[in-house]
Amino acid sequence: MNAIFRSYAKAVAAAAMTGIVLGTTMPGALAQTILKYSPWLPPGYVLNGPVLKPWMAEIEKVTEGRVKVEWLPKAVGSAAAQFDVIRDGLADMSIILPGYTPGRFPLMEIGELPLLADDPAVLSPVFERIYEKHLEKLEPFKGTRLLTIWASTPTQIVTSKGIVQDVSELAGLKMRAPSNTAVEEMEKLGIVPVQKPVSEMYELASSGIVDGTFFPLSPIVDWKVDKILKYVTKVPGGMGQSVLAILVNQAKWDSIDEKDRQAIMAISGEKLSRQVGEEYAKGEIAARETLLAEGVKIEDASPQLRQQIKDALAPVDQAWIEKAKSKGLDDAAAVLDDFRAQLDAGSDGK
Repeated sequence: MNAIFRSYAKAVAAAAMTGIVLGTTMPGALAQTILKYSPWLPPGYVLNGPVLKPWMAEIEKVTEGRVKVEWLPKAVGSAAAQFDVIRDGLADMSIILPGYTPGRFPLMEIGELPLLADDPAVLSPVFERIYEKHLEKLEPFKGTRLLTIWASTPTQIVTSKGIVQDVSELAGLKMRAPSNTAVEEMEKLGIVPVQKPVSEMYELASSGIVDGTFFPLSPIVDWKVDKILKYVTKVPGGMGQSVLAILVNQAKWDSIDEKDRQAIMAISGEKLSRQVGEEYAKGEIAARETLLAEGVKIEDASPQLRQQIKDALAPVDQAWIEKAKSKGLDDAAAVLDDFRAQLDAGSDGK
């Protein structure tokens, strides 16, 4: 029996030594960092399959397996709480939408302004560039590391009431506002804003709590409100858009080797923002076909309505400039001029 025991002990010791040797010669296998991603957007969200999941797989590839993203089965916390979730380490990575926490990220509201651009393939990377050039230095997301940021597809006037012909038809309508900037716009147009996360859109529309919202075409399909909100009035430049960012907990990011951090950033930043914008653009084309086939009416705003909206929303830019100055962006007006100039030139960095 003792001989058997001694043989067993030797085998265990040999196995342990093998593990030590393997651990020494293959440190990547033992040093793998898992980034737990908190998902709150719907499973069918336009970016999930074509952009986000391939990008996460690429992170593992470019770090040779040392960093891996784990897509959790459900979100940690609410959509509006994702910044705190990541900063406090309840999850390691998520997408945040600053507009869900009014007043907390005023600098980001430059990306929410109305009448900026029609094409998200241009808007998204230009906004990321503006952020890096002018806003990053003020550390708006302190406690986290930003991997990329973008402005989403410009929104349109989406209602259950009909195509809008005159601004007076908006007066008194209750509409879900996607951001603090949208609240300002709606109030100037006589709309009653209801500020709620997009995850509540179906309940708000189906119960009649709201008559509509400012939406691109894709979310009408994504959030299954196409049977309720059947009228889309398209305004050149859009009624605004949301800002979204991918953040990682700062301490978790700092624990990753510098070489791997550089590799991750090489596939993130403006490169990822450009992919996002291009996918949004594709999504709008596909959503338009789907909505028209389902009987949703989509029409361009009349010249009269365009001018009425432009006049009513003229003070919104100045309001952002004043807020940005109060947060330390002394050249806010010049930053906004730079942003609009790049968009007007159709500059997408190519």
